[in-house]
Amino acid sequence: MKKALDIAIVVSEVIAIIAFLIFQFAPMAVVSLFGSEEGLYNEFAVMAFRTFLLLCPLTGFQTVIAVYLQAVGKPIKSAILSLARQIIFFVPAALILPKFLGVVGVLWTGPVADGLAFLCRSDC
Repeated sequence: MKKALDIAIVVSEVIAIIAFLIFQFAPMAVVSLFGSEEGLYNEFAVMAFRTFLLLCPLTGFQTVIAVYLQAVGKPIKSAILSLARQIIFFVPAALILPKFLGVVGVLWTGPVADGLAFLCRSDC
């Protein structure tokens, strides 16, 4: 079980880091999949990808640990960890940050939720 967990963490982190590098250094390649415009649209789309997905390398680790906790019979810890990013941290951040930072605050909800959920890990 430990070896499977280690492999899953490494694979998820490699995928997350590759995605992070694409989002940070070639965001227009992803944006163009959804269509592209001129000027401000592209500028905002690039900023949105770079900001919102800033801490995406942390999410692979968290997902694997949540599944692991479920598999080893710790459903409450698994549920808390699974809900941490999407509900417990994301919703309050989405309500609070835009009040202080406007639209940019909406973009920062992702990294804030990802970072806080990562800190939560299996200690929740």
